[in-house]
Amino acid sequence: MKPDDDAFEDKVRATLDDSVGSLDAETRRRLAAMRREAFERKPFLSRWPGFGHWVPATAFAAVAVMVVVLLVSPAQQQAPDLLALTDTDVALELLANDDVPGDPDFYVWLDTMLDEEIPSNAS
Repeated sequence: MKPDDDAFEDKVRATLDDSVGSLDAETRRRLAAMRREAFERKPFLSRWPGFGHWVPATAFAAVAVMVVVLLVSPAQQQAPDLLALTDTDVALELLANDDVPGDPDFYVWLDTMLDEEIPSNAS
């Protein structure tokens, strides 16, 4: 602090002390009681019933919900097995399957469809 600030502070303190000294006893008692009450008063959130217990419980519940959502995703349960396979893999799957008809025209049609979908890299 600057010397001017110190002098100003001393002057204000002396003026306040003089004004308190001129108060009657009842007013000083009431002011002291209000000061004690203000110091004893807790912040609003700490006075709210059970606030200290709700925050950790809410955080735990939120984390639990996120874990359940990530582990049990409906998209993973409904994904078909052939979705990740390429067209060639599908053709090989059909060839290896016993339920596919033995008609040679089917295989010609399949080869034609694959050639149309995957253009050849001719230079």
